[in-house]
Amino acid sequence: MATRRLFLAPLIFSASIAAQNPPPSLTTLYSFTGNSDGGRPTQGMLVGANGVLYGATSKGGAYNFGAIFSLTPPATPGGSWTETVLYSFTGDVDGLAPTLYVIGSGGVLYGIAVDGGISHGGAVFSLTPPSSAGGTWSFTILHAFDGFASVPSGLVIGTAGTLYGGTINGGTYGHGMVFALIPPASPGGPWTERMVYSFTGYIGSYLSFVIDSQGVLYGATAGGGIYSLGMVFALTPPASSGEAWTETEVHSFAGGSADGDSVWSPLVIGSGGVLYGTTVMGGASDAGTIFSLTPPATPGGAWTEAVLYQFMSLHGHYPNPGSVILGKSGVLYGTTLAGGASFAGTIFVLRPPASPGSSWTEEFLHEFTVSDGSAPNRLVINEGGVLYGTTVLGGAYNNGTVFALTE
Repeated sequence: MATRRLFLAPLIFSASIAAQNPPPSLTTLYSFTGNSDGGRPTQGMLVGANGVLYGATSKGGAYNFGAIFSLTPPATPGGSWTETVLYSFTGDVDGLAPTLYVIGSGGVLYGIAVDGGISHGGAVFSLTPPSSAGGTWSFTILHAFDGFASVPSGLVIGTAGTLYGGTINGGTYGHGMVFALIPPASPGGPWTERMVYSFTGYIGSYLSFVIDSQGVLYGATAGGGIYSLGMVFALTPPASSGEAWTETEVHSFAGGSADGDSVWSPLVIGSGGVLYGTTVMGGASDAGTIFSLTPPATPGGAWTEAVLYQFMSLHGHYPNPGSVILGKSGVLYGTTLAGGASFAGTIFVLRPPASPGSSWTEEFLHEFTVSDGSAPNRLVINEGGVLYGTTVLGGAYNNGTVFALTE
């Protein structure tokens, strides 16, 4: 396993951030070289036991086809974080350009690799930690898709360790499907794939999921819906085994100034089952929105959509908002892929109104400068409220970074 250390380096804040009192504190934890340590991180940082961070890169590693890495915090505050490559993709049947999605029981990492499997349709994989410290992690392909049911995405984990995800092709009608991967009854056995739902029409080029405590899957698509501009849907599990899941359309995006369109990022579930998400287009400036979807008061009723915030052209550049995550007291944190003074992306916070009916308040916590990163991915948050994330580009070697931000 390749190991490399980098000392913490506090970053220079833009003038708009520094003017706040006290300012948020952003620190670069690691800059990728693009070599054996990996480069250009993909979506999805995970926080594991003892504060260890896990992520994936689209390039670099031993074979330059991407890698899974861990970043271990220092033993003493102010020390160096330790980056370790847990697995390097070969670009063969294991695929390339991986994305991590969830941590399961025992610290097992689950993700998806592009072009994996014999048919190069993409693969779902697991990475199991060693039985003793310093040992080798075990890589396993749980399921490989054929070339027709390809481009898997949006992995979530449900009860009994079942994994759910989707493909944008394949299924009964060729327009994509939602699948379940059921773990084996005994360790080492094969996982079982089952089709949960087949889409009857075009759903766009991306599919994401979130799962609630009742096992209901909520999905978002970049296309499809009544207006072909994206939709949010629910899939309710059957009451008894062998019956069909029930699909319900929660909202179809219409675009324009009053609505958004094209959902490229996962949803998040808040208090009372309210769903939050972002669109990359739509709103007053066609620069994207942050929306909420409130469930009906009575089963079978209509969900209520509200546009909480409409992105504007920031310093002359559209921001391309990414997904949001929930913080304390219903606060939403998120990133924009572009925008900011250097057009390198931002980190923002959206605070709920103090009284019902008032507006949500948006504030930029950091504007990236390329030297500290560029094009940030989705954030994660630990129990202490520290935000972690990666940038695709920028940093010391222009191959991306891992960063921490304390508000």
